[in-house]
Amino acid sequence: MTTRAAINILGSTGAIIDITSLGVNTIEARRESVGTYQLKGTKGMAKAPEGWGYVVNQIDNDKKVAITFANDLLEVAVTLDGEPADLQHSLTLHVAVDELPPQIVPEPAPLPPADPAQEVQAKIAQLRAIADYAITPLQDAVDIDEATEENTVQLKAWKKYRVALNRVPEQVGYPETIDWPAVPY
Repeated sequence: MTTRAAINILGSTGAIIDITSLGVNTIEARRESVGTYQLKGTKGMAKAPEGWGYVVNQIDNDKKVAITFANDLLEVAVTLDGEPADLQHSLTLHVAVDELPPQIVPEPAPLPPADPAQEVQAKIAQLRAIADYAITPLQDAVDIDEATEENTVQLKAWKKYRVALNRVPEQVGYPETIDWPAVPY
């Protein structure tokens, strides 16, 4: 099976500027003589829909390009007014190349087992944030003497809950067995 590679070669030397493909690095290019460039390691031009042949740099639009492929050699002949001429800039060729072998991707390392103490501490922090959120407006009402009796009862319940959360690590069986305090309502 084959795939497409886009190769940019430099007109003055035939050197490969870059190759855009699935990692193919087996293509060699060189300037054989004035206006003649040779590439080895391709399977010829990539026909549509995989490729569209070649594209010359805008500066070389006045030149004609002929491409042949025989005996594993892709030859590009460039002429200007019927005479061999080097490209002033570059040429992009869309060639066919061997499909790369499938990559063997190692299985990801298993995640280390979760630390139960860290998980419990994260849950305590989450529940503590909820308690803090509930306590703040109730405490504000008490501080400015505008708390109702119900506000005072709720504040006390939420503060008891927060204290109970802080004491979770003191429980027998921590962190594997937790007796979570009930959320006040």
